[in-house]
Amino acid sequence: FFNLFSDFKGYCEYFLLQDLVYDNYSKVKFFLPFNDFVENPLPKDVNEYYEYKRNNIDFIHKRTKRIEEYNNQILLKCWDIV
Repeated sequence: FFNLFSDFKGYCEYFLLQDLVYDNYSKVKFFLPFNDFVENPLPKDVNEYYEYKRNNIDFIHKRTKRIEEYNNQILLKCWDIV
């Protein structure tokens, strides 16, 4: 792991997962409240499921935007070479 990415931050940046961690990369953002695996991690009821679903969709939108921005940067670099 560390030979490939140096650290957790490098892993998150490589796979464009910055929206799943806090700014300092010290904690992961979960889609539901997290209590160190004391309770069942699955949604307890419909409301909690909707919260999970909203947070998941929000992450998907943010990551899609991040991927688009990354692709645009790559295209700009390619155009500069030509």
